[in-house]
Amino acid sequence: MRTRCMPLVKAAFEDLLSRLGTDYIDLGMIHFVDEAAEFERIMSGEYIDYVRGLKKDGVIRHIGLSTHNPAVAKMAALSGEIEMILFSINPAFDLLPPTEDINQYFADEYDEALGGIAPEREELYRICEHLEVGITVMKGYAGGRLFDARTSPFGVALTPVQCLHYALTRPAVASVMAGYDTPEHVLMAVAYENASAEEKDYASVLARAPHHAYSSGQCTYCGHCAPCPAGIDIAMVNKLYDLASMHREVPAAVRAHYRQLSANAADCTECRGCESRCPFHVPVVERMKLADNLL
Repeated sequence: MRTRCMPLVKAAFEDLLSRLGTDYIDLGMIHFVDEAAEFERIMSGEYIDYVRGLKKDGVIRHIGLSTHNPAVAKMAALSGEIEMILFSINPAFDLLPPTEDINQYFADEYDEALGGIAPEREELYRICEHLEVGITVMKGYAGGRLFDARTSPFGVALTPVQCLHYALTRPAVASVMAGYDTPEHVLMAVAYENASAEEKDYASVLARAPHHAYSSGQCTYCGHCAPCPAGIDIAMVNKLYDLASMHREVPAAVRAHYRQLSANAADCTECRGCESRCPFHVPVVERMKLADNLL
């Protein structure tokens, strides 16, 4: 039951500790906060005071929050108190703008005019990466709808491995909470551990989908551009460039990470082999020049 009634919240948490047979938990989650107004109420009232008390006493070690709304997730990441966000990420949901109504994410089709990953979501992932707020993914399969071309808004089916790889290539994502109904579903998810690059490749599938809504030129960090003859991790350079571009001044940590790469944008030979392999027609050579100038 979802509630913010403090006597019920406290009783439920004590019951959780009892059933788990422990006197503390590593991550205390504030669940299902999809409205900005509710987030503000939580963070300015007795609810957060209770959570802070639990952390001070060592009953919880870290504070997390779950939401389906990127606007709320951004507020949480910027709060300075939320250390982990449980957030819904998959190739379909990423195309949609922020909403407080989760039902809007389950449309039968997505308009190609959406033009790629919603900028609010891209911003969220980069903010979390910069502030070291971890993301655990929920709804990575869009409730299983992505497994069937008849229910997928793209008109093509993706595999669990492809969905997992998509989620894990988003900035700041640390893990995916995969749902299952049968033991076979578990095996399909753990197959990711030994999957080949071809089996993980979601980008080619989405780029050829009959209902394709990803922007041409938009890097999804899929790694399809590899291998680079100069040894550049192109997806990582693009990720760091996008992260740095958020700021008026490049954060020192981003610049340091970039300079620690064994090869970086300055090593680009402009062979353009990466561009011929990119499903989304990203102008890689141009972006390498921009990254070299910025970083």
